[in-house]
Amino acid sequence: MKNHTLILTVAAAGLLIGGSGYSQSMPTPTASPFGSNDQCRQSGWNTAIYIFCGDKDAMIKNIASLPVQLSERRVFLQITQGDSKGEVKLYERQEDGKFTVTKWSNEKTFKLLPEIDKAIFENRGVNCVGEQVIAVLRKLLGSGEAVQSIVAPESPAAAFKHSVQDAQGKFIQTEIFLLC
Repeated sequence: MKNHTLILTVAAAGLLIGGSGYSQSMPTPTASPFGSNDQCRQSGWNTAIYIFCGDKDAMIKNIASLPVQLSERRVFLQITQGDSKGEVKLYERQEDGKFTVTKWSNEKTFKLLPEIDKAIFENRGVNCVGEQVIAVLRKLLGSGEAVQSIVAPESPAAAFKHSVQDAQGKFIQTEIFLLC
């Protein structure tokens, strides 16, 4: 009997301690501006982030092999950092199926990454993760330069290779966020 009481006491203490370490408030769910909230929730739980560093040609080959259909996504993002400047490209699918691309040039993009990571993690699939990241970008970078609407990129290489090619330096980094 003593062993069972001790085990239950230790288990209860572990649950209380474990729960208090993560006592963060959950965001209130909101609907996606496009279609099913379930699709946004699924994407929020299964956000994909790809990071490539180094030689441009090797990076482009790796990007070309990404297993994703960009036309199935509503929001995705690329952040590329070269020697002297960085570039941020946000792709947002519109109701007509075309994508609006918003660009920002920034001296250093590394300060964005922790804020984007925080927004993704704190969201936990409750709200549209794409909208959460867009809010972070607008807060930190402003409105950006919107480019005309484009058709859905045929492949990851078609969407992301230009930023890699245009980056200055031999060793660069690009991060691709497939949000929703």
